[in-house]
Amino acid sequence: MAYPNFKNKHLQEALFHPEDFLKYNNIKGKFPTKYIITYQSRAKSHFLRIYKPKKVRLYSLLTMYIYKDIGFIKMSGIGAPISSAILEELISLGGKEFLNIGTAGGLDKQGVFLCTKALRDEGTSHHYLAQGRFSYPNQDLTTRFEKQLKHSGIPYREGTTWTIDAPYRETKAEIEHYKKQGIATVEMEASALFAVAQVRKVKLASAFVVSDILGKEWKPKFKKFDVVRSQNQLIDAAVEFFAKRG
Repeated sequence: MAYPNFKNKHLQEALFHPEDFLKYNNIKGKFPTKYIITYQSRAKSHFLRIYKPKKVRLYSLLTMYIYKDIGFIKMSGIGAPISSAILEELISLGGKEFLNIGTAGGLDKQGVFLCTKALRDEGTSHHYLAQGRFSYPNQDLTTRFEKQLKHSGIPYREGTTWTIDAPYRETKAEIEHYKKQGIATVEMEASALFAVAQVRKVKLASAFVVSDILGKEWKPKFKKFDVVRSQNQLIDAAVEFFAKRG
């Protein structure tokens, strides 16, 4: 049986919506339309130190930091379910454009990758879209952010990512298989976020810094200076990109 269990559930109307949850929690007001989403505490610390944003705590899982008209979100967890739910809520608050800036495992090379598509090996996207192998970022936003990367002097490659729900089940056979197919990275959110953005008709693009290498053995590099520096550079590029657009 194809997942999800209920056939064609992506065509069915949901019982309740993020607007209902926000109303229940009495969350209202004027919020940014542009957001930077990330997952690492070091990226949050960099943003707070450099930009001195205003902190807005909406509820236990969602705290927003606002600089000018840009919202910065450090997810309170990792993975497709929580990131997709928070994205839904940000869209309901008026969000229109999103840059998802994270870390990823590298199947071959290190460095920064601008994501061109995501292999849907997680569950969340299948509740939004029909069965399919890949989901895709918004091409317009991706192209414009690519120009920003060049302007900022950040070396990068374009690449396909593999989005998975179970990081401790990234098997040796899969890694070798996807590496041969040219897939560059593995992470836990992109394919679901692309699906939500497509269904909700907003723009979302994604870029990753490789934080660990998945080869014949696992080589973690999360705390290495070049990884932290590269993610900070991506955050700065995202801020500049959104800020100069007014």
